[in-house]
Parts: sequence; structure tokens; C-alpha cells
Amino acid sequence: MNGLALILARQRAAFVVTACLLLGACATTPPPQTIDPETPAEVPVAQTTANPLAIYDPLEGLNRRIYRFNALADRYLLMPVVQTYRKVTPGFARAGVQNFFSNLGEINTFANSVLQAKPTSSAVTLSRFVINTTVGLAGLWDPATKIGLDQRNEDFGQTLGYYGVGAGPYLVLPFFGPSSLRDTVGLVGDQGLFYVIDPLQLQDNDAARWAYLTMYTINKRDTVNFRYYQTGSPFEYTLVRLVYMNYRALQVEQ
Repeated sequence: MNGLALILARQRAAFVVTACLLLGACATTPPPQTIDPETPAEVPVAQTTANPLAIYDPLEGLNRRIYRFNALADRYLLMPVVQTYRKVTPGFARAGVQNFFSNLGEINTFANSVLQAKPTSSAVTLSRFVINTTVGLAGLWDPATKIGLDQRNEDFGQTLGYYGVGAGPYLVLPFFGPSSLRDTVGLVGDQGLFYVIDPLQLQDNDAARWAYLTMYTINKRDTVNFRYYQTGSPFEYTLVRLVYMNYRALQVEQ
């Protein structure tokens, strides 16, 4: 590991510790007000109507500034790159890239399925990973879906929610977009697991690591249809916040 990589590793470790301390502090904060407080506790989340103005967002001013920064970065940096990528890359190749990264994501899904004691999800995810990695040529093809093994979606943020950790305050992360304190810690946990396992052996290969990160970012943006300030709503920030928090609440409940 070279000097720069060592510094980055130390910074990541410091961030993990800081995030864990923040999560501990989160345990003493009020629960996220994503659901009308008058709603009886026995009513499932899917049958409730959240109050968009009651979501816990103490850093709203900063979040809004980061939201605008993300919109500018998306418009002038990410989307031009993605549009060029779409022009020069055939559809089947883009699908292969998407399948490749999706297959790698099965590692975190499997780990979090196990942590949440979901045997069916764990078995399906493990089967998908084995089939797609072998028959699917390192994940470039997705034969597992064709035989009925549908992809599951589990992450460490959902695992924390499964064990009762509250969402905490709503956050907007630079480049990553909508999140919460719990999901930010979950994101660090998932990335940390991937870093430790290092399935592609990237830690000692700077060129391969940067190539991976570049393609990961391009593919991630290519597969997300959302466009900033094209919702038609003058309250887009509030709308995105509402949709995100309720979507995550539903994912945790499932």
C-alpha cells in the first residue's frame, strides 16, 4: 500500500469512528417524524400518510446548499460524462457493466440478509452470486434472474433499522444525495465490508482502483433516472426528502 492509499485508509477509519459516535448520539435524539404522530403504532407504514413538513431535518439549510451543489455537479460534470458514455457504449455492453456491479452488490446484500436473519433472502442472494459469477461470466450476464431468482435489496442501513436504530436526522450527502444519519453509517459499513473483503483485489493496484471507482460512478448515475429540478414541483427538496424517508421506512419494515 503506497503512502496516499495509507492516508486514505486512515481517513476512512477516522470517518467510521466519527460516524459510529454520531450514531450513538442519534440514539438520544427524537425519532424521525416521517409518520403522522397521531397514527396508531399498529398501523403498517405502507398504510400511513407522512407529513412532509414534520420530517426531522435540523440541518435543512446546509442540506439545501448541498442539494444545489449536487444539482450543479450533476448537470455540469456527471451527466455530460454519462451522456458520452451512452453514445460510445452499445446497449448490451452497458447492460453487462450494470450486471457486473449489481453482482458485486450481492456481497453486501448477502451479509445484511444474514445479519437480519433472513434465510430465504440469504439463500437466494448466495445462489444468484454463485450462478452469475460462474455461468454469467463474472456477473456480466444475469442468468439467475432468468431462472426465477429475483434480486433482493438489503444494506447495512436496513440492518440497523431492523434492530431498532432510528433513522435520525435527514441528510443530503455530497454526490450521494438523500440519506439519513442511520443510512450514512450504513453506507460506511457497506463500503467498509467491501473494502475489507476486496473481491477484486484493488487495494494494491491504484490504476485498477481508480478505474473501478470511475466506472462505478458512471454506471450508478447511468442507472438512476432522476434529474434535478425536473419534477415540476417548486418544492422539490421537500418532495425528495419525503419520498426518500418513506421509501427507506418501507424497506426497513419489509
